[in-house]
Amino acid sequence: MPDINCPHPLSTRDAAALVGVLASLEGLVLVAGLEDHAVQTLLRRLESDGIASPLGEGEDPGFHLRQALNDLNQQLRYALGEYDSPQAWAPGLR
Repeated sequence: MPDINCPHPLSTRDAAALVGVLASLEGLVLVAGLEDHAVQTLLRRLESDGIASPLGEGEDPGFHLRQALNDLNQQLRYALGEYDSPQAWAPGLR
């Protein structure tokens, strides 16, 4: 998927809600754990959208998923104006 701006931007409320949802999901993956199938499903989706790079041999899928969720969260925070420029760890900037 090309990395271009959306034709209709999110509202601040919606972006802030997504920041919270992503942070909560990242916490669930870290603390409560998710079934392997759920982790793989989410990771494949983030890979197909270019948010996560493909999982390398020996890499922890849970860590990889948490990193991708955090990267996406940072992009939303940038969109909300919390940062003046995209963060170095943001998708596409690694």
